[in-house]
Amino acid sequence: MSRLGAVQRKVPCLFVTQVKEEPSAKRERQPFKVLATETLTRKAIDADIYNAIPTEKVDGTCCYVTTYKGRPYLWARLDRKPNKQAEKRFKKFLYSLRDSKEFIWNIEEDFKYVPECWIPAKEIQHSNGNPLPDENGHIPGWVPVEKNSKQYCWHSSVVNYEAEVALVLKHRADDPGLLEISPVPLSNLLEQTLELIGTNINANPYAPSPSSWFVLANCRDASEFSASCCQLD
Repeated sequence: MSRLGAVQRKVPCLFVTQVKEEPSAKRERQPFKVLATETLTRKAIDADIYNAIPTEKVDGTCCYVTTYKGRPYLWARLDRKPNKQAEKRFKKFLYSLRDSKEFIWNIEEDFKYVPECWIPAKEIQHSNGNPLPDENGHIPGWVPVEKNSKQYCWHSSVVNYEAEVALVLKHRADDPGLLEISPVPLSNLLEQTLELIGTNINANPYAPSPSSWFVLANCRDASEFSASCCQLD
């Protein structure tokens, strides 16, 4: 099976953004909008954007496979967010139309509690050994999905830790033009990120069904799955 990917952070806008002083249509009481221009960012150009292959943004919830307790494990996304006092200061700073990168955080006091098993996402910046928040004031990270977890029940439904496998949407080996949901060894997915899609996940845009179903997928396979379901309808 081809490698699905290892995206750890939110993909930034490919275009240079600008702030427009008029009320936001998305965020209540935000007196400005952040809009994309038609100019590509320097990072996008340096990343050879002209030869990139665009894919659909999978509308599910991001997961990560890495080791926990010495075994391959599925991890759920859990961003460490600022507490109410810090969030209030941060929003006030943003409303002044200043760059979020200039805001000074107190990592030990400004953020909500996370479980001891929480780990920060890879590739994020650190200072004095502490992970730093992104431009939205969040510290992206992961928590392991324990067996029979109530909080992450949809996640745990796609893994079997005794058999060390996960249910994955992928192309059939004998016919790449068809998709199938198959058990895949977790060891084959190590250090990859996938998207959990299915019933109760972001209104399930892929395959409406009266019965419950959940599966891990990458962006290419999920988009093809969505197209095939639309054809069947």
